[in-house]
Amino acid sequence: MEQASTTEGPDRTLVSLLCALTITLLSVAFFFVFELSTMIAESGQSFQTSALPMAIVGVFRYACAYLAFHTVVFWMIRNPVPGRMFVVLHETGEEAMIHTTGFERIGTFSSWTLMVFGTAFFVAGTATWMTVFNLEVPALLDTLTVVLMPIAYGAAFITATVVRYVIIPEEIAQQRPFGTFFKNYELVMHNYTVIFLAIDLWLVQAHLNWEFGIFPVYFGIVYVLFSYAYARLPRGYYIYSFLDPRINMAPVYLLALLFACCLFYFGLWGMSLLIQWSALLGGLALAFWVSRIVLFRRQVSDNPYAFQFSTEG
Repeated sequence: MEQASTTEGPDRTLVSLLCALTITLLSVAFFFVFELSTMIAESGQSFQTSALPMAIVGVFRYACAYLAFHTVVFWMIRNPVPGRMFVVLHETGEEAMIHTTGFERIGTFSSWTLMVFGTAFFVAGTATWMTVFNLEVPALLDTLTVVLMPIAYGAAFITATVVRYVIIPEEIAQQRPFGTFFKNYELVMHNYTVIFLAIDLWLVQAHLNWEFGIFPVYFGIVYVLFSYAYARLPRGYYIYSFLDPRINMAPVYLLALLFACCLFYFGLWGMSLLIQWSALLGGLALAFWVSRIVLFRRQVSDNPYAFQFSTEG
């Protein structure tokens, strides 16, 4: 399946790259101006406190990490059934449906989010178990925890929201079978990540700062640059049409993506403040938010393909 070229109009690649470079430099300057290294050091230990026994927190975090890595390795990379994606070909600028296998399946933003989620819980879990056994937690583990958790917060919550309110409705509008969005690995990427991050946030009540919203921005910049480079490989393509740097609105889409990653972290930061003020009210508010962005099943009476898996993967 192919559609008309998405690259009509002037090539905006140079403007997009300059925009990405400018944001990168400003983000690095933000880190030093606001002395984030000091904030990271002060916040590190707060990720290792809970009203529950820390051993339970450690088991939970390692279980989350294992779920992520199992999903990536066994349900995605080693899955013999090809995936289905609609992409924009770099050479022609046309939309086409491709079938993905192996490592090609982990090029999506949601896949990267899942890997950050797993890494964050593995690092935090390791620090938790060191705390349980009264071992000194290396500063590196504390630093990685403080950096990776905000990235996971912002990326996971924006992913779940976009899948529920943008991607699946678009599939419905185009009468495409979207049963693949309810496969095991999709449910982990789009639903369980936000559920388990919310549980951890409520259980641990770590000290977050609004300034940590810059970390999801770093993550977004790296992913965008990866997307630009990946498309220029032989037979390369853009997984998301709005990340094609050549289109007229590319710089705007870039700014919107990075702002959204930061904005969703701010939402979690606000929830953390509410939880610290009242664990009950904060927990209920967080649970309500999560319930509005996860999606396990949807009834669509006018789409005969709603719950049929695509025969093409």
